[in-house]
Amino acid sequence: MKITIAGGTGFIGTGLTDLLIQNEHEIIILSRRGSQDYKTRLNSKENPISLYWDGENLDEWVSAIELSDVVINLAGENIGGKNILEVATKRWTPERKETLRRSRIASGKALMEAIKASSSKPKVFIQASAVGYYGSHLTREMDEDAPPGNDFLASLCVEWEHSTAELEEMGIRRLITRIAGVVMSLKGGSFPFILLPYRFFLGGPLGTGRQWVSWIHIQDLVRAIAFLIEQPSANGPFNLCAPQAITSQELSKVIGKVMNRPSFFPTPEFFFRLAFGEKADLLLASQKQIPKRLLALGFEYEYPTAESAIQNLLRSAT
Repeated sequence: MKITIAGGTGFIGTGLTDLLIQNEHEIIILSRRGSQDYKTRLNSKENPISLYWDGENLDEWVSAIELSDVVINLAGENIGGKNILEVATKRWTPERKETLRRSRIASGKALMEAIKASSSKPKVFIQASAVGYYGSHLTREMDEDAPPGNDFLASLCVEWEHSTAELEEMGIRRLITRIAGVVMSLKGGSFPFILLPYRFFLGGPLGTGRQWVSWIHIQDLVRAIAFLIEQPSANGPFNLCAPQAITSQELSKVIGKVMNRPSFFPTPEFFFRLAFGEKADLLLASQKQIPKRLLALGFEYEYPTAESAIQNLLRSAT
């Protein structure tokens, strides 16, 4: 199949591209780092083909949509930050919140307009979202039927998902992937930040340690997306998270065990609030996310437990 990925150069997009190429799909990436030589690129035998897109406006890249069986929308400014420095320094100011919102809504609407104008429409559209859709709850299980929360991240996810909802009226199979809060990878996201104190023998739970941590290994995440593409009955929202729920306290013990480091130095909630402001919700939210619909389709995880996931990542890093 020919698959177009908007925002395909992030660490999730990169991992997904690698897997889809291994599965013998032809990939077109829409990215700010892509080439503006559209016609030459589209007629080349490169795989992947990388085309320039600013994330908002229609341009000659629209011709890529007509070539595609599947379109995947991962586009959007990184919520936490692209690296540890950005996680630590980029607060959620009103201006930053608007940037996060606009990057998601504008990209979704632009892709939808491109598809509407296309004479040959994709069969499948995958819309990225996040566990933030559900808000934060200490006790409630969050399967795909749970209602949205009422905080900033929840409202952002609701708008993000709705930005491409009109595609369903065109008969396009649209899937919404509500991605776990912690994608376990050493190449991006919040996980390297979580591991940092353990490297200095200062690891421990975040805040009270009682909050539920929504997580998934990067390989299981991209495998799940590839799996859903191949399931003709799959549509609507899917929680892309590990099947084993875990608290921050339990996760800290697992990390300490795998790294052979102490795990009894808690970081108080007030520290995160002081350092990050509202953005601390990314690390302190309690989200017992359950992949009910993914499991019902028979998806099998390579790393179903936090211990197996962390062992794999740290072993591959040595």
